[in-house]
Amino acid sequence: MSEPVIHLAILDDHQIVIDGLKLLLKANPELYIAAEATSAEEMLKQLAIKKIDVVLTDITMPHGINGYEFSLKVKQEFPHIKILALSMSEEGGMITKMIEVAKVDGYIPKSAGHQELLAAIKAISSGRKYFSIDALQQYEVYKNIKTENLDLNLTTRELEIIQCIIKHYSNKQIADTLFISERTVETHRKNIYRKTQTKGEASLIQFVKEHNILN
Repeated sequence: MSEPVIHLAILDDHQIVIDGLKLLLKANPELYIAAEATSAEEMLKQLAIKKIDVVLTDITMPHGINGYEFSLKVKQEFPHIKILALSMSEEGGMITKMIEVAKVDGYIPKSAGHQELLAAIKAISSGRKYFSIDALQQYEVYKNIKTENLDLNLTTRELEIIQCIIKHYSNKQIADTLFISERTVETHRKNIYRKTQTKGEASLIQFVKEHNILN
């Protein structure tokens, strides 16, 4: 039996997610699950001693190193390893950080189908990039917001929160998405309303539309 072409590692803080991915991928003879872990710290140890071509990583991991920090470390310590981010988050700021700062090779939602997952793995293992349509759309929206609002002196964090407000996220949902406290979210909201001269969520969303920020 010939050696599988692509050696995979799977990182997610939920074992049930890892098991589901293994079930989807194990039938493909081109793939071999060489490592798995529920923490970034454990995965980094495995990457140091095992042959890995592609890491599938979650982004939102509440304990220890999160997926963004993990991706930064992998690119610094193991630059030959490709990274495919799998996430429930469609927040433009995080997608932008993963693409532009962490330099991930691919980004798809956890809701992606089996065929798209395989396509993404094969693409990045061959040296190409693979970003889902939704991820690219959110990335472009975020970039447009950032460009159109330079004169408002909005910070990167405020731009991330605007993206969440547009989706009608509660303060708790924003806090969980961005790994900050609800009190910090409230402070940012007040600053955003002050800078845009709006008086609440509805008027902020209207401001965004009127200024063609999402175009």
